[in-house]
Amino acid sequence: MSELPTGPRSAPDLPRAALERVLLRAAELHTAQGELPEVMTEADLLKLAEEVGIAPLAVRQALAEERMRVTLPEERGMLAAVVGPAGFAASRVVGGSAKDLLARLDRAMESDENLTERRRFPDRVVWGARGGFAGAVRGLVRLDGRGFPLTKADEVSATVLQVEAGKVHVRLEASMATRRARTLRNGLLGVLGGGVVTAALLAMSVMAPLAIAAGAVLAVSAPQLARRGYRRDAQATQLTIEQTLDRLEFGDGKKRTLLDQLLLPKT
Repeated sequence: MSELPTGPRSAPDLPRAALERVLLRAAELHTAQGELPEVMTEADLLKLAEEVGIAPLAVRQALAEERMRVTLPEERGMLAAVVGPAGFAASRVVGGSAKDLLARLDRAMESDENLTERRRFPDRVVWGARGGFAGAVRGLVRLDGRGFPLTKADEVSATVLQVEAGKVHVRLEASMATRRARTLRNGLLGVLGGGVVTAALLAMSVMAPLAIAAGAVLAVSAPQLARRGYRRDAQATQLTIEQTLDRLEFGDGKKRTLLDQLLLPKT
């Protein structure tokens, strides 16, 4: 009869997926037991991370992302339910310096998105749609089919925060509250218009079923078309701010067109 193995047995190595689960669960248990202080300085957090083998750069980047994190409030009410959200945002950590990246974003918003600066702070810039002759002309002659989605936003803003040398957290935000309110108004006008059409046709002695059907078509289709148009613009806005971050991170070799050179200042 063979003897049972004696002595300590080495534990098997954990694959990455299991390791992540164990670390996450251990952190949950650690927090549940009340072993974390209510408040901790950044220096203490870096020291604690070093003790458990977490790179200081990773902690600083996580701290920067936490400070930059803006949780858009969950929208309630008729506007949000019927039309959709009015706030859009995207963020990313990009190589470079905060000052240079903010300058690049400023140039991109003016040259690629037909926006102009409204307010400027050391770490933040706010843009709005370009007005006047130059803005109108550029909006009419763009031939690539893309248009300028961000010009439909009330304002677009960029905030930058230097994580450490060579690493910057960039956040882009856009608000379309005015555009959304106009969409709801147009939809309601369509509903009212349907009633007016029905009443007018009945006054003209049109058969009641036909009059009601004509008014119903307008009352139903107008809000749907308005909502569909807004959601298309909202999706384009979200996509555009994400593409802007793509170009900021990976570069963009696109050259200015002759029209851009004529209408925009040289950089």
